[in-house]
Amino acid sequence: MTTVGQRIREIRKQRNLTQRELADRVGINFTYLSRVENDRLDDEQTPREDTLQKIAQALDTDSDELLLLARRIPDAFRNRILAKPGIFRRILNLSDVALEEMLAGLEAETATEVVEKPKARKAK
Repeated sequence: MTTVGQRIREIRKQRNLTQRELADRVGINFTYLSRVENDRLDDEQTPREDTLQKIAQALDTDSDELLLLARRIPDAFRNRILAKPGIFRRILNLSDVALEEMLAGLEAETATEVVEKPKARKAK
């Protein structure tokens, strides 16, 4: 499984940035960034949510991905789970096969909605 540090390094290199350049953009010490990228931090030293969001912004990437890789639940996810705990409890109890089937159904439904919406607008 990819770690948050590995993913940050991968994206940073894709953007042709040095550790110093990224650290300067984020406002952190480049040695700390090096330790993050090399997975040389204890659990309590894992970057805070705001730091991960700044890194994501500096890299022009998805902050939720970095937060989840760092095992930090994004606020939007947490709020949605807390608003509908029964639904998420049921999802947690699904098998992997059932989850994949549910996801396939949701993706098919979303694709259908995208195709139907433009047609509905043209009819008006």
